Amino acid sequence: MTNNSLHQDIDDQTKEHLANALWMSEYDESKIPPAILKKFKDPKNTNSAIGQRTNVHLDWLLQRPQSFNPDYTKRYKMLKKHCQSLSPRQAYVFASKFLGLNGSQGFDKIPAEANLEFMRDHMPKPRSQVGWHFFIGSAWGEDGQEYGIECMFFRFALLPPRLAKELGLSEQDNQVVELQLSISVAGKLHYQADPVVVSGTSGLIDWKSKPFSYSLGKNKISSSSKDKLWPLSVQAWGIDKNPEKNIELSIDLEFTSGKEYLLQGDNGAMPSLDGWGTLYYSIPNIILKAGSSICVAGKKIKLKKGAFWFDHQWGFLTGNTRLPVLRASGNIGKPLATGWDWYMAQFDGDRQITMFAGHTKALKDFYFRDGDKPPGLMQVDVAGKYMDENKKLHNTWGTLKVTRWIRAEKTPNPNIYPATHTWHPCRWEFSFDDTMPKDIRKFSMIPVVEGGQINFFANGSQYNEGAVIIKNRNNIDIGRGFAEAVQYADTIKNSYAIAGITDAQDQKLLENNGDSLLGRARSLIYVVMHQKELKSALSKSRGLEFFSKPKSK
Repeated sequence: MTNNSLHQDIDDQTKEHLANALWMSEYDESKIPPAILKKFKDPKNTNSAIGQRTNVHLDWLLQRPQSFNPDYTKRYKMLKKHCQSLSPRQAYVFASKFLGLNGSQGFDKIPAEANLEFMRDHMPKPRSQVGWHFFIGSAWGEDGQEYGIECMFFRFALLPPRLAKELGLSEQDNQVVELQLSISVAGKLHYQADPVVVSGTSGLIDWKSKPFSYSLGKNKISSSSKDKLWPLSVQAWGIDKNPEKNIELSIDLEFTSGKEYLLQGDNGAMPSLDGWGTLYYSIPNIILKAGSSICVAGKKIKLKKGAFWFDHQWGFLTGNTRLPVLRASGNIGKPLATGWDWYMAQFDGDRQITMFAGHTKALKDFYFRDGDKPPGLMQVDVAGKYMDENKKLHNTWGTLKVTRWIRAEKTPNPNIYPATHTWHPCRWEFSFDDTMPKDIRKFSMIPVVEGGQINFFANGSQYNEGAVIIKNRNNIDIGRGFAEAVQYADTIKNSYAIAGITDAQDQKLLENNGDSLLGRARSLIYVVMHQKELKSALSKSRGLEFFSKPKSK
């Protein structure tokens, strides 16, 4: 294959994402450094090479069916027809959306005990299936305006590590990383940069440990010290591709310190169950250095103050455990509802809480709702991890009521992410138990913009996330936070379109996520016969209690 034909085997959208990752609005080879261009044109970075590796992965999975899972044979054979040529973005959709419960095979297990260490665990974990570094917060400009800011490096491994190595890929080569960047101008508008996805084989993904740095093209998270995280800078750029006018966004933030490590779940296991789950820590109350800046639509704004939050989580978002009895236990009923609601609040007095509520089948009528009429009042139990002013952690439980909804009409790029017109939560009322101090036991969250903060992932998923004002029961402002609502919109057709799967029969194979009635019956019988083994496995788990409200509460 000639160099020219190699270049033709890289699609225009991948070129556009390369340009955007390098802070260029259009792909122009004359402006790309030769070393980057050489790597980008390497044969293993072509669409055909990515497709061939995905094809090998599907064969690998076909040879490793798991008991007490749906039979994916027909699905994988169908997908093989579609992966002769895949862009990095399409391969990302395949890996994150289409592989089913078998897709977690071959990645490093989550340890039973988290045993987190720093600085070590600030680094990306390329041998895990997925992970993200996530900065969110509120800031005030010298112009007096308030802004909500989000920046995330979202990483996904395309192949199990050992298979990737056999195919000649380094751990960095094997990743795709997506940049999520959004800015809300309080009281006005919310902007999201068109999500950018680059593959490790492009040469644009890099990380180092001393000092810590993590880059996606010119977007970078970096520490200036070899032995500690602070000071830490975060720089990112992107384009909100509004159909009327492209709007450039950028952030150049420096953080001077953070409060303390908030270990989520059970000392960082959120959860750990027979090698499956995630490890997860946060750092609240990250202090923004005055003179940091953002840019919206060509206007540079210097920031005078701000308080932010950092999350690092890694492990599995999809897949299943290695232990048959646990797989059987999860296979008895129809597939569970996917999605979640996540919140963080930073109250006056240097007090913080992070909160989580998973979607349930009992509340299915509130998900995937479109039409002219919004859903009514939604009430759900919510778990919290509270850090007091003395840095002490407390588990707490409460009730969340969604009292207002917003319909998703906004999109960062309507050519790729059509508006879903789906209703998303837009006002939240919380009430917690007496673990929380009385003055913050009941509070509400109100978005800083009226029109919603609707975002998309590059794999087609939609979520509503952004900065919120926190008010107490007397409607007094007591802090700032972030609210996230995931999987309220059915965007699977977006994923099909991105992946290039247009045939209705092929799509039907992808929509069939549950086992047969006979398969579920076999799972039930197996669980009944292996109760002792099931109880033993559950007793060794960590962090599962965070996902279901204790009966005593």
